[in-house]
Amino acid sequence: MLTRRSVLVAPLIVVILLFTSSSAFAQGPVSGRREPQPQVRYPLGPDSLPQGNVPKGKLEGPFLFHSKVLADTVRQYWVFVPAQYDARQAANVLVFQDGARATNPKGVIQAPTVLENLIAKRQIPVTVGIFVSPGQRGSEYPAEQIGFGNPDNRDREYDVLDDGYARFVIDELLPEVGKKLNLTDDPAGRAIGGSSSGAICAFTVAWHRPDQFRNVVSMIGSYTNIHGGHVYPDLVRQADKKPIRIFLQDGVNDNRSPGNLDRDWYLQNQKMVAALSEKGYDLAHVFGEGGHSDDHGGALLPLMLRWIWRDAPGVEGASEDLVAAAAAVKPEAIELFPGFDPAAKVDPTGVYTWENRGGNRATTFKLTLRREGEELKGTCEITREDEPAATAEIGSPTLTGNKLIFDLPTRFRDREFLTTYQGVVDADGLRGWRLTDFNGQPRDSSWTAQRAKAQ
Repeated sequence: MLTRRSVLVAPLIVVILLFTSSSAFAQGPVSGRREPQPQVRYPLGPDSLPQGNVPKGKLEGPFLFHSKVLADTVRQYWVFVPAQYDARQAANVLVFQDGARATNPKGVIQAPTVLENLIAKRQIPVTVGIFVSPGQRGSEYPAEQIGFGNPDNRDREYDVLDDGYARFVIDELLPEVGKKLNLTDDPAGRAIGGSSSGAICAFTVAWHRPDQFRNVVSMIGSYTNIHGGHVYPDLVRQADKKPIRIFLQDGVNDNRSPGNLDRDWYLQNQKMVAALSEKGYDLAHVFGEGGHSDDHGGALLPLMLRWIWRDAPGVEGASEDLVAAAAAVKPEAIELFPGFDPAAKVDPTGVYTWENRGGNRATTFKLTLRREGEELKGTCEITREDEPAATAEIGSPTLTGNKLIFDLPTRFRDREFLTTYQGVVDADGLRGWRLTDFNGQPRDSSWTAQRAKAQ
């Protein structure tokens, strides 16, 4: 039985889930458990990976920045300076949101490496990359707590439609970086991009200030009703055409919501493409098979940037059909349960721990499995930062070979449902998937739990 309310913070693909009361178990165990949805991964190509014969640029930072435009916020930013940079000539500029993700050396965007490789092949102009995180409210930036997650002012900066973030970038950030580097003021030489809410943010900057930014890279863009972004297709149709060039990527499995179409990512991206096409914008788009993940956009980023600057002076390969090449990038299927053996004999009893992090808030889980006769039982202790722990009995634990399945009650706003965990048991822990159904659609994400060593 759940003793207190707690909070479960899931990754980007799942949304934030709030732990609910024991009433979720009153109806008994869930019947007809489903398997995880098929998953795909878009692997990175050579232009996104380090190449031995390419001159190495320098990624500087992170630097802290206290904004006056976005008052009472602090953020980090990084600056990539290519080896070919010459202070005597103004460099092109790429501003990218969620800078920690974009520069993560183990991530799937790898923007600095992409710039490095494309500049070396003269497929884009010499370009300085500016990678900036969302703001954290207050005067301190808790970098170690946030990691690659989302600072707490992200939605208020990225998902709103006013010009506040544009003024921050144009009036504060670019001048700050421009103190040390010679950056172009030609809007055709400036691009701004991002993923998810970072993508709608990038579009908003160009929408308000095409005199400063005329190129947009949009990956799995959140043109949805988080803070009114679902109206953009209508705004595009109603306004005079603006001198904006945009490459838009999304996936057919990007956060679907048939019960609330304004919150359906795939549908809203399709609406954006339709509106931009009707108005005659310089537009490229690719819709793939993925979900709300950076990997497809990351795999396409080299082609996106080449298309954005295809007519820049001196670039090579501009005659290639870059959109067709992007559409031809196909995913690999992910094996859902590697190591699963339905005939295996394992003892799953013991203690398992894992953590979910959203922004700078972490939720930790401690699962204890035990045997009562022939029956498998378990409790899960859930602790959110700065809140007392809550303990719940797991629902309907079953073991098939070496695959464990159990349920936990979850709540999002006024909705109550169950999350099903499925994982292969080995000496190190559990590896598998967390399954929820939200707005009538499956939302699945990978899951790993560490097994405590026997004392």
